[in-house]
Amino acid sequence: MGETLYLVDGSSVLFRAFFAIRNLSTRDGRPTNAIYGTLKIAEKILKEHKPTHIAFVFDLPAPTFRHEAYALYKANRPKAPSDLVAQIEPAKDMLRAMGLPVLEMAGYEADDIIGTLALQARRDGFSVIIATADKDLFQLVQEGVAILYTKDESILDAKGVEEKFGVRPDQVPDVLALWGDASDNIPGVPGIGEKGAKELIRRFGDLESVLSHANEVERKAYREGLLNNAKEARFSRELATVKCDMSLPWAPSGLKPSPPDRERLQALFRSYEFSSLILDERGGKGETVLSGEAEPFDDEALAALKNAAAAGLSWDEATLWFSDGQKAWVLPASSLPPDLFRSLPVCAHDLKPLLRKLGPSLFIPAPSFLDAAVAGYMLDPSARVPTVSSLASGFLNLSVDEASGPARAMALARLKKPLEEKLGSLGMKSLWSNIEGPLVGSLARLEAAGIGVDMAYFGELSQRMAGDISALESRIHELCGVTFNVQSPKQLGEVLFEKLRLAAQKKTAKTKTYSTDNEVLEKLRDAHPVIPLILEYRMLSKLKGTYLDPLQGWVDPSDGRIHARFNQTVAATGRLSSSEPNLQNIPMKGEWGPRIRHGFVAAPGHLFVGADYSQIELRMLAHLSGDQGLAGVFASGQDIHAATAAEIFGVSEALVTPDMRRGAKAVNFGIIYGLGAFGLARDIGVSRGEAAAFIERYFARFPSVRAYIESVEKSVMEKEEVATILGRRRLFAGIARAAKPLQQALLRQAVNTVIQGSAADLIKKAMVEVEPALPKEAKLVLQVHDELVIEAPEPLAPRVASILKNAMEQAMKLSVPIVASVSQGKRWDELK
Repeated sequence: MGETLYLVDGSSVLFRAFFAIRNLSTRDGRPTNAIYGTLKIAEKILKEHKPTHIAFVFDLPAPTFRHEAYALYKANRPKAPSDLVAQIEPAKDMLRAMGLPVLEMAGYEADDIIGTLALQARRDGFSVIIATADKDLFQLVQEGVAILYTKDESILDAKGVEEKFGVRPDQVPDVLALWGDASDNIPGVPGIGEKGAKELIRRFGDLESVLSHANEVERKAYREGLLNNAKEARFSRELATVKCDMSLPWAPSGLKPSPPDRERLQALFRSYEFSSLILDERGGKGETVLSGEAEPFDDEALAALKNAAAAGLSWDEATLWFSDGQKAWVLPASSLPPDLFRSLPVCAHDLKPLLRKLGPSLFIPAPSFLDAAVAGYMLDPSARVPTVSSLASGFLNLSVDEASGPARAMALARLKKPLEEKLGSLGMKSLWSNIEGPLVGSLARLEAAGIGVDMAYFGELSQRMAGDISALESRIHELCGVTFNVQSPKQLGEVLFEKLRLAAQKKTAKTKTYSTDNEVLEKLRDAHPVIPLILEYRMLSKLKGTYLDPLQGWVDPSDGRIHARFNQTVAATGRLSSSEPNLQNIPMKGEWGPRIRHGFVAAPGHLFVGADYSQIELRMLAHLSGDQGLAGVFASGQDIHAATAAEIFGVSEALVTPDMRRGAKAVNFGIIYGLGAFGLARDIGVSRGEAAAFIERYFARFPSVRAYIESVEKSVMEKEEVATILGRRRLFAGIARAAKPLQQALLRQAVNTVIQGSAADLIKKAMVEVEPALPKEAKLVLQVHDELVIEAPEPLAPRVASILKNAMEQAMKLSVPIVASVSQGKRWDELK
């Protein structure tokens, strides 16, 4: 048998392991799930495939030649979770200690290192297997080079790639040239998605043939996209093509695994508490304190769980494990009866994804259930959400094998009581029972409902925006007197600071080239007429790359809707956040914000019914501070910003100009967010002295607001925590001993947490109260900070609007009126 080189896409493996293995960390809270998963994959490859040569190849954060060619390359990729980033170097250390070559090189992507080594290895007579879940590497498959596809562990030759991806390996870059790649922010051709790209390449053979026959394409969106974006398609193909001719310091023959450094490996295993991997003196592996086997679920299990104080529940993709704290039982997820689920005192960790999987309208947990992830978040919302392992260590003095479903279930059963007791001792039992607990199911149903999108409209909008971007680019080139890549920071810096001789502000720390970030350009806005155009060009490019093109990739083909996630355990203030995609970040105003929202559409025969709290954080401030002047403005129904402008500018309300109102609005919200004179001056374009005077006049008019803020600051310095109106805590450990600049920032966070967190309590309470009051045909589909959106059959919309307005305005009794503005519309932008 000949020599075989396994090239493992280490970044891909680490990323998949991070999301595939849940809740694994050390006793002191260091995450280890990605490390553990990567080691298990390495162990599996070595044991089952027995490669003669192997290397794990990783990306580095440094820019590559693709970033130089295209500044927005990978620009819309979400920032890697800090828990994942923290595991990258330890994972590499362990692989090296195992004797496995680890390759990385600044300026080079892992894909290009893999491609170059694969080609060289074939010339040297090796058989090559590339282990990855990345479709981009399919293009490398040829005779003697195959893919170990880590998503399903299949081995793909050229025929296998064609069966799985739909085109030959050599056609993969052509498909990506048309389709683009949302994860890498490769633009592709607007209006052409995955299906269309593959159809065109299969029909015409390659990109150039598609472009030369564009007029023959029947579908209008495809035809116009090709005719108007040929340059972008060719550029996208260049970005998507793996380079196989890099100059590298490694040769395939040198990539042999070496004997492991047992002493170093043992030390690392102990440091990261991989008890199941630690070798004992005889060379065998030790065991964790809490692990276990599961028996088949039967009548005995049912009786034990119904009589137990808690039913611990863990799961993977297809399997459930239940435990009463002593024994564990296993059953397929598909065989769990809804009535059984809602009859048990379940304790799970991050239950919402399981509810989504099982069916959130059927699988409704008993009122006595507990979500350990949410409970851990409530205990310290500023910290990373604790894992089952870290909770068991802290509350039970137990070590848990996170890879074991039975062990997790057993630990969760034992954790329910101490977690509930801790919530009770801190005054948050009611917050869990009445708000956070019911919200788990509400959010699962909201996510499952999803929201409809007009795909054709988004395609047209993307093309229109592409046209505006192209026109801006031409005008920029005209004003600069030279054609260059506006997306390239290096080229832009040379044009601005060498050709146009504008005053250079700073250079980048890494590349020592001219900095052209937005902060620099804003300072130069009036220095040359091209600067505003560059800023607009960047804004439009970001909108297109962040909101238009990627959104289409999130659409579920089974129902044509986007099912975003709404996260309960992310924001330290208690607010919900959104991801996959972030629907809360879609802009509301400006020229393009409403146009983007216009693409979100209610189902046929339905309307969106939306309600938005009016200035709820300022109303909450009036209530919490007890300021009679501020409360009086809201009680009288005045415009708070106009009334504040009249006070700080010393004019009657009738004489308040739009600029005055804008300045007063900045002061009002600046008070909540701790904005000082410097920040306010920057935001509204006045001198620092004028801004300081505005703030002083504000506090003179509303003196109890200043007194309240000072009382919160004094309290947090003493207690190192704050609490919202419903008792949600946020810890500020060490604030009294922090350096002055950090301490001031933490004090601003503390004040903001009380106000914004109390507003978050309010809308969460409204959510859990409005949902059961709705007709069964109406569903919550969006929560965007102070706004709730329901999708309802058109005949029921007036009734739903009344229910929603009443629920939001009656969710709490404050000393000032709570006002929710209700509107209806077929599209999201029609809600006012």
